[in-house]
Amino acid sequence: MKKKLVILGLNSGTSADGLDLALLQLSGSGNRTSIKWLGGSTKKYPEKLRTDILNIADSKTVNLDHLVRLDNALGIFTGRAAKSFINKIESGSIKIDAIASHGQTVRHLTEFGRAGGINARGSLQIGSPEQIATITGKVTVADFRQAEIALGGEGAPVTVDALRRLIPQTGKSELLLNIGGMSNYFYFSGSNKKPIVKAADCGPGNVLLDILSNKLFNEKFDRFGRNASNGNISQRLMTLLRGLPYFAGNSHSTGREQFGVQTVQKIISLGKKLKLSDNDLLATATELTVYAVCRAIEPILKKDQSLTKLYLTGGGVHNKFLCRRLQECMPSVEVLSVAQLGLNPDLIEAASYALLGYSALRSEKRKTVAGKSLSRWLPVSGRIIQPPQIV
Repeated sequence: MKKKLVILGLNSGTSADGLDLALLQLSGSGNRTSIKWLGGSTKKYPEKLRTDILNIADSKTVNLDHLVRLDNALGIFTGRAAKSFINKIESGSIKIDAIASHGQTVRHLTEFGRAGGINARGSLQIGSPEQIATITGKVTVADFRQAEIALGGEGAPVTVDALRRLIPQTGKSELLLNIGGMSNYFYFSGSNKKPIVKAADCGPGNVLLDILSNKLFNEKFDRFGRNASNGNISQRLMTLLRGLPYFAGNSHSTGREQFGVQTVQKIISLGKKLKLSDNDLLATATELTVYAVCRAIEPILKKDQSLTKLYLTGGGVHNKFLCRRLQECMPSVEVLSVAQLGLNPDLIEAASYALLGYSALRSEKRKTVAGKSLSRWLPVSGRIIQPPQIV
């Protein structure tokens, strides 16, 4: 019933690097939501925790006992990280009302398959919100993708409405590109009687580059795109990679299932046959992300020629080689960091989940879902978990 709520948003992307925390003070509703950034931080995953997460995410078969324990272990880690952040913040004059946690995606299945004789698809995020609520003593909102999936959608991209409210309203068309583990775009047309909103995954983002960097250079990621910039893009390999099943399908979301370890193994195998260097492989994998982005965005640029800027968020904003190739392939727009809009490119997704958590607590339906209209119903995203009560 409070007019203003202070929400701590938590997020870890497909790359599973660590936990991003963004604190917002929110009031109002819809496009009239008042947003005030209060702080933020990033907490890296311990190496063993990250390894276990990636092993689960990249494996075709999963040890169910281990998955159950990992769900709670990640919840404990997340709860402790949030509690430490809360203690610092609340030592001042700020009181946090609730937490909104996306969790860690370990499966994202866009295609329908048979289970128990019934057609179904789904997306699984781990990091027990009950553990978070218990450790922090705060109401916790989680499972933001499930309401859309229940209505027949894919549950991604899920942050469309939140991003629309985070971006400063100028009345002009805006185009954002998030390059996290996967890449996805968000298009908001300028003000008119029927504003157009579009969002979808483009394809791979940083995941392929991170896995290749680890396997080829024993590095967690290609810092600033240095290794890729020392290689040559193989057009022969690009031709083969453009034939990957995702690019022939109609799905508007994807994940490590299609652009993970198996695709990396294919890239390395094809690279050996083509006698490419390790730097060539990384340069070509980077080019695949550029291709996927251009393939998704160019139709929008052709249709809305008022667009002059493309704003980047996510870890890819720090990859200079990737950004340069995006600029070269899309000369009609200026490729910029979303920092130019006064937003933190590394924390914007965590901030988006703070907004989604706020909407759940206010019982606000999401006005936009990715892809085609699901039905006459729109989802209210998020499951609300109460902390333990003092007897």
